[in-house]
Amino acid sequence: MPVKDEPIRVFEKQSGLIRLLIHILTEGPTNVQKVIDTTDIYPNIMFSSLKKAKAAGLIITKKDKSSYPAKNIIYLTEKGRLVAEKFREINELLKGNE
Repeated sequence: MPVKDEPIRVFEKQSGLIRLLIHILTEGPTNVQKVIDTTDIYPNIMFSSLKKAKAAGLIITKKDKSSYPAKNIIYLTEKGRLVAEKFREINELLKGNE
């Protein structure tokens, strides 16, 4: 019998979330525009991914007031870093099958 509140459900039907986490893990804290420019995540998918990642406690955002206009910088939480590392590991395993 499936459990409806399984936390892993946040990744179902969310194509950009895993790539977002791996990108931040690899490139470090970033802003939305940089992720959109350097990945193939569409903007509408990006914003949905950010919302789900925040709700799951995987990321936090902070205003960078040193830039004008101020940008929101996306950081992985400790939990987000651990999850991203696992997904990066899975991604590398899958690359080995090509």
